[in-house]
Amino acid sequence: RGQRSEEERMALTHAQQVTRLYRKSLKHLLSWCIDRQTWRKEALDLRAKFDANKDIRDVKQATALLQQGEEVFRRNMHPDPYITPDAPEGSKWERNLPPPPHVLEMTPEEIQWYDEWMKHAPK
Repeated sequence: RGQRSEEERMALTHAQQVTRLYRKSLKHLLSWCIDRQTWRKEALDLRAKFDANKDIRDVKQATALLQQGEEVFRRNMHPDPYITPDAPEGSKWERNLPPPPHVLEMTPEEIQWYDEWMKHAPK
């Protein structure tokens, strides 16, 4: 999950790749920092790291920094990342879904049985 092929990665601009790495890192940081104040401090530190390199115009250097950032992200990944309960793969994903309407429709035999049962049911 989260792994992109070289072909898919090359379809994105450098700015898009950096933005995705930043957002992915911020979201993943929530798995390590449960307390919101601690997370905020870490998020500001992360932003400072990204901002420190935002003015680099040399393509080779920028690409190398992006690859280093991806490697740091992979090394620091949480072994059991937090997933919101209603998100795909979350603990409540697709739990207690309402049945589709066509399942609730009675067949002619069921309608006949129900009508017969209602005639003889105690009132």
